Amino acid sequence: MLEIINVDKNILKLKTNTLVIGVFKNEKYSGVLRDVNSELDGVLRSISKDRGFDGSEGDSVTVNATYGKIGASRVMLVGLGPKSDYTRSAVKKAAILAAGELRGHTEEIAFSSEFSRIEGGIAALIEGLLEGSYDFDKYKTEAKPKKEFKKIQLVSKRLKEGSLKEEVRFAKVISDSIKIARDLVNEPPLYVTPAKLAEVALEISADTGLGCEIFDRAQIEKRGMGGIEAVSRGSDVPPRFIHLTYEPKKYKDGRKPKKTIAIVGKGITFDSGGLCLKPADSMRGMKMDMAGAAVVLGVMKALPELLPSVRVHGLIPASENMTGAKAYKPDDVIRAYNGKTIEVINTDAEGRVVLSDALSYAVELGVDEIVDLATLTGACMVGLGSFTAGVMGNDQKLAQRILRASEKAGEKMWQLPMDDELRDELKSSVADIKNAGSRLGGAITAAMFLEQFVSNVPWVHIDIAGPAYSEKRSSLRKVGGTGFGVSTIIEYIQGK
Repeated sequence: MLEIINVDKNILKLKTNTLVIGVFKNEKYSGVLRDVNSELDGVLRSISKDRGFDGSEGDSVTVNATYGKIGASRVMLVGLGPKSDYTRSAVKKAAILAAGELRGHTEEIAFSSEFSRIEGGIAALIEGLLEGSYDFDKYKTEAKPKKEFKKIQLVSKRLKEGSLKEEVRFAKVISDSIKIARDLVNEPPLYVTPAKLAEVALEISADTGLGCEIFDRAQIEKRGMGGIEAVSRGSDVPPRFIHLTYEPKKYKDGRKPKKTIAIVGKGITFDSGGLCLKPADSMRGMKMDMAGAAVVLGVMKALPELLPSVRVHGLIPASENMTGAKAYKPDDVIRAYNGKTIEVINTDAEGRVVLSDALSYAVELGVDEIVDLATLTGACMVGLGSFTAGVMGNDQKLAQRILRASEKAGEKMWQLPMDDELRDELKSSVADIKNAGSRLGGAITAAMFLEQFVSNVPWVHIDIAGPAYSEKRSSLRKVGGTGFGVSTIIEYIQGK
């Protein structure tokens, strides 16, 4: 059980295994930094200089303090970046870095007051510690249990007990939701099938009281969800359509809440590319093609704890995209849930095809806004890299709210233009629309395809292909699912 306490005492006398001090970039040695350095006979300044530590984000330096005159056994300096750009994101990154270096070596840490000087800083700190402590090693037969953090001391004279409890509670809810998303993305596709996603949704419903409907293959076909039906044909693993509903408590008597939102997540549990088969190297990692669905499940799990005053529908079209004898083919024409017909140009552009049904279904629910998250295009990764999601949509006000939420959450997003000159790419001679255009502007034309299924409802599409999964380990990221999107969507829903 993790104990998190606030202490108002001289930091030099604080008994702890490791004292973590946040340092702004190129900060002068004053205050706590000066005092601790002095008690350690200048070793902090000396080692920092030798190692080139200047307070930049993602950087740290640790020194042994057992010989000094302070209560801590070690001192760790973590960079917070420029003081003028100090945000919750900087706090969270510093905590992730600290957790990565200290987990397994100590059960107790103390943090200096820099971390509590910003609104939401404590929540960001705890989120970072919990996320930085994450490991996915359930399939390693020789995995050894690591020491978990048991006691966190926060040094602050201004932090009130009520505020501390609320921020810690919020952080644990968010971290738990992110963990759900990361676990699902990291599981092998043999285990996480459409049926497994549906099972997780039912478990969340049972635990939280959320409404839950699951459509199987027969119901999907009966309802005319031709996109999901077509994509799933090539697999012997049947599809599912998942619908979770959060109803604000005060509106459960049947009154209509002020706003109803749909969040939609692409749920392709494995993507071979279908008959337009991916190369072997590109097929590796395609277990993460359901990261949007994982975000939706994580967010929906959090809502009954956070109690936003809006109704939220969580929708997931879940399927595999395989190459079986019944697989859908290039030149096929599919009829989506809203009646529009789709000419199949490339079976590897399957995510947008299943999303066509989910977006149409959201419109039918009478929602006021729709936000979808999908690992949709490699083109977005080419344009924005592995750390930034692309944002597109039909409503600029909604797009701005998503971007502000992402900034607060510390998840990088960038808006791409819905350039009308690209729309001809999707014109079909045999159907209402093609499912793919040329390689140029691929992220944008993919969003333009989705736009055909949202009617006039304000809608934003978030292409998370880059940041949803980390291929390389770094001081701030571990290999595997990142849970990217959970924090932004919760921030957006909380802000209504």
